[in-house]
Amino acid sequence: MNINLPKLLLMSSILAAGLSSHAIDFTDQGEYLGSSDCIGCHERFYELWSTSHHGKAMEAFSVSLAKTLEPMKEPIQVGEEKFIVEFDEHGGILRSISPCGAEKTWRLRFSFGGRNVRYFLIPMDKGKLQVAPVAYYVHQGKWYDSAGSMVRNFLEGEPQDEALHWTDRQLTFNTSCHDCHVSQLEKNYNPEDDSYTTTWKEPGINCETCHGPAEAHVKAAEEAAAKGEELKDLKLLTFHGDLNLAQRDATCGPCHAKGTILTRDFTPGELYFDHYDLTSYEDRDFWPDGRDLGENYTQTGWMANSCSIAGELECIHCHTSSGRFRFKDNPTQACLPCHKKRVENIHLHSHHAAETGVTCIDCHMPVTAQAFMSRSDHTFRPPSPAASLEFGSPNACNLCHHDKDAMWGDFKAHKKEDMEWADQHVKEWFGTDSGAPILELGRIIQFCRVGNWDKLPEILTYLDSPQCDSPSAVAILRLLNNCPHTEKWPAIRKQLENKHEWVRATAAASLQYCLAPETTKGLLKATSDRYRTVRIRAAGALLDRDLSGYSKEEQAAYEKAHAEYWNSLIIFPDRWSSHYNQGIYHDRMGDPEKSLAAYEKSMELRNDVIQPLINASMVHARSGNSTNAYEMLQKALTIEPENPMVNFNIALLDAEFGKLDEAEKHLRATLKTDPQMAQAAYNLGVLLARDNKPEGFQWLESAAVLVPGNWNYTSSYLYFLSQAGRAAETESVLQKVIETGNATPETYFMLANNYQREGRIAEAIETYKKAKLNPNLPMEAKRAAAQQEQQLRAQ
Repeated sequence: MNINLPKLLLMSSILAAGLSSHAIDFTDQGEYLGSSDCIGCHERFYELWSTSHHGKAMEAFSVSLAKTLEPMKEPIQVGEEKFIVEFDEHGGILRSISPCGAEKTWRLRFSFGGRNVRYFLIPMDKGKLQVAPVAYYVHQGKWYDSAGSMVRNFLEGEPQDEALHWTDRQLTFNTSCHDCHVSQLEKNYNPEDDSYTTTWKEPGINCETCHGPAEAHVKAAEEAAAKGEELKDLKLLTFHGDLNLAQRDATCGPCHAKGTILTRDFTPGELYFDHYDLTSYEDRDFWPDGRDLGENYTQTGWMANSCSIAGELECIHCHTSSGRFRFKDNPTQACLPCHKKRVENIHLHSHHAAETGVTCIDCHMPVTAQAFMSRSDHTFRPPSPAASLEFGSPNACNLCHHDKDAMWGDFKAHKKEDMEWADQHVKEWFGTDSGAPILELGRIIQFCRVGNWDKLPEILTYLDSPQCDSPSAVAILRLLNNCPHTEKWPAIRKQLENKHEWVRATAAASLQYCLAPETTKGLLKATSDRYRTVRIRAAGALLDRDLSGYSKEEQAAYEKAHAEYWNSLIIFPDRWSSHYNQGIYHDRMGDPEKSLAAYEKSMELRNDVIQPLINASMVHARSGNSTNAYEMLQKALTIEPENPMVNFNIALLDAEFGKLDEAEKHLRATLKTDPQMAQAAYNLGVLLARDNKPEGFQWLESAAVLVPGNWNYTSSYLYFLSQAGRAAETESVLQKVIETGNATPETYFMLANNYQREGRIAEAIETYKKAKLNPNLPMEAKRAAAQQEQQLRAQ
């Protein structure tokens, strides 16, 4: 029997994409003037804005700003270099000292942030502004390693995060972090020499960011004042006069989210999912129960907020347009009028004495911190110490109470966290089912994260349940991309009709690999969806399908969405991921030359990531150029020596070149990092079982059980057992695969036939019955099993 090695695996997940759209026309409002033109009539608002976090989202580094900072007493070690900030008559400089004693200096040009942290920008070559390697923690007057602080605090035992080098492009202001810190920015990127001449109207998020250009408004106001008349037509976009609740919230969303930019022309008045996609709990920056690690991911939490979902609450109920909390002096007032009874009886509801000063937000908006930045949870969910015990996520109780004596007023008695104690009290006060929905969600997400697909029926039931809100559904759909079982497709297809556009878009993207006619039909319908995010994801899923048999209307809708999809891939020519996505596009469209060119450009912009290298190796391999494919994978291996995808693909080429010892080594490396990769287990099993090595049979069984829906894995295992004179083990193998609940029809029929040959009719009947009742089998197979069952019973 020949070794049946599959083709190279394509890393085909689209990274940060984007798309073009029709923005609101502000032509009648004239030109952008800057906030200084607002002072004359709106002095008080200007004062509030200019000192707010929005107003100071970016500011020039000056002598006056330097006076608000504690001087650095000694250099800070960052990697192999030491850095120190020194103040002077122009503001300040950053000085670096290399291990060999060489020094380099940069002028501190800008500061951004300031509520918790101040980051600083220094000029680099080709117009780049880089986040300095040291930052300032405002609350303690402390300088620290900025990139080092950004390491995520993942659970023990999980793959750990690593700090970026401070010169990484993800920390380049022009490339990554510009949109939310300055107003009316022009990036002005030159792809020919990878340079920038970036400009902006003014630092900070100014009035015109939300209200549109002010030229016509100022002119109209001056004319009205000259005539002594009231200004009736403001010639500005007004939040309450021109926008509804969803539009107002969408204005805040882009900067307060972890997501994907889909257009470069969002303006106030448009809706979030016409211009952006959003990260959800599939990302490890969220705990399985939906708590985030403390970053600025408010939008995802807001999508899970029951008050927001009901349309009873909006951002500017609690926050001013400059970002201030309106109810700072009395936070409980933020929950009025909807929760009047609980606000009036907060001590009874919270079970906390008046002396504690507890407020609604203490329990429902706990503050967590990441990279020295603190954020409030915006899901408004109740505290759940039980979730902390099960998933490791923080809870409001133990953020305050590290010891039971603290509850009774001895707040100095914080010795250690006691989640069991907190969980006991919460259940005594609010019932043993308190937090049950949070636990259920966390378990479902965790099943998906670890690939526990035995729980697939439970996962799909939750996906279709009323309690599955949009962030939960999106996370499940994205995690199901790793599920090999075909019974997921009808459940995913059903989500194309979900009431929420975010879920519809995610379902469309997930259906790329389902080629059933009903899926294609559903995706074509989605290309006419009201929301661009849905249209673009549907177009991406349809890219390489033959649509010639569909109606002209359907084809026209697809072509329009296809154009939007392509535009989404080209809006960030300075990002490696944009060219990587273009490479995937051209590959799927059957143009290997353009695909390789796009991957090459991606590698130029970022030479330390492996995705373009792996995909380029795929293109070379399909073109018959195995040597170039191998070279690409070897480069990827030097970047990530333990990466399972790289090791697996190298193993396939090693086998093709007849280097079976090398193939075995790389397959073992693959399975050491990813023991759940069935393809690697299968191929290693084949290699070893050919020489009748016991370990080979173990790996073949592992592959058959991991993916019971792949008959090739099961049949190959049985073949090698037969060749080794171990055919007697066939029965137990088939039984193990059937026990997974996801076996193929062939598995059931082979086991039943074996029983029949041995005269074990009752067991054969029972096997056909199991096949007949298995909801995961095709209807044709279930009918055949039912017929066989009837025939045996009639004998």
